[in-house]
Amino acid sequence: MNPQTSPDRLAYGLGDVAEMLSLSIRSIYHLIDAGGLKAVKIGGRRLILREDLDAFMKAAREAA
Repeated sequence: MNPQTSPDRLAYGLGDVAEMLSLSIRSIYHLIDAGGLKAVKIGGRRLILREDLDAFMKAAREAA
């Protein structure tokens, strides 16, 4: 497993999330801007908390 996408991490960069979901970074920005995916800004970087990514995926599964 790639250490950048390890499930032990508390947060992921947008590039990591895009790779995990097979989406573009632009799509990740759209999801954040639309309020579908929560992000936090730390030190000028946007990060996705693992728990917010899990919640997003659960909601997407339930909507399907």
